[in-house]
Amino acid sequence: MYTVMEATLFLMLITEILQDVGSVPALSTIATPPTPGLSLRLAGTYNYCEGRVEVYYEGAWGTVCGKNWDIKDAQVVCQQLGCGNAVEALPWPKFGSGSGKIVLSDVQCKGDEFFLWECKNPGWEVHNCNHRQDATVLCTGEKYRPAGTEGDVLYMQLVNGPNQCAGRVQVIYFANWRHEVCSEGWDIRDAQIVCKELQCGDALAALTDGSFGKGNSGPLMTKVDCSGSEYFLMSCPHEYRPATCGNYNDAAVICSKSGLTPTGMPGFGSSPIIV
Repeated sequence: MYTVMEATLFLMLITEILQDVGSVPALSTIATPPTPGLSLRLAGTYNYCEGRVEVYYEGAWGTVCGKNWDIKDAQVVCQQLGCGNAVEALPWPKFGSGSGKIVLSDVQCKGDEFFLWECKNPGWEVHNCNHRQDATVLCTGEKYRPAGTEGDVLYMQLVNGPNQCAGRVQVIYFANWRHEVCSEGWDIRDAQIVCKELQCGDALAALTDGSFGKGNSGPLMTKVDCSGSEYFLMSCPHEYRPATCGNYNDAAVICSKSGLTPTGMPGFGSSPIIV
């Protein structure tokens, strides 16, 4: 049987929990958190950094309605894609209308979000729009794609390791056949950006000795030089599409959420770690 004191403490606990629940934002106004199944692109041109805004959601590309579309929304898009700053935000499809589903509408970014779908919006596929209202963005960056390569997802992964938080760095950059990152200049600051982008905790090691093997595609990036403040690896200064990695191996990373002990890796003695 409860005492008066126990009953009072129980009521105080319940009241505190209800207050905390009441302070949580409604799910209908906040987009789904970033997941590996989501991606972003600018379509309809041969410049990766300008075009119709499209989001890869539930296995297909869909457009974003231009209702209330403004420069803050465009800035988040440009930053997410590593394309510099937004030059123009258009609420109509300057480069042609899209097709398929309209996956986001009435996006209201503050301008400091890491991902477009983190911005306030009514929810996935909630809209009253048509493709004549597809949002368009122009960024300061210029990254031209070869003809016929539009349509592949931009994402990064760690491969040939025990899980998604340790392995060789591989960047899938639209339909580019090059995926690897050369280890020339690769250091712990670069590894930290990789771990942060993949939500894998902190970087324990930036491996340059080929511990996770060699990729079978060509090099996409080399001489990566992150400052540590970037949100995405592609935003770091780098040399794009070198002919080869030369005498350097493919870059690899071990993050804290991998469960690995870096000192157990072969050849780890020459690789930097966070002490």
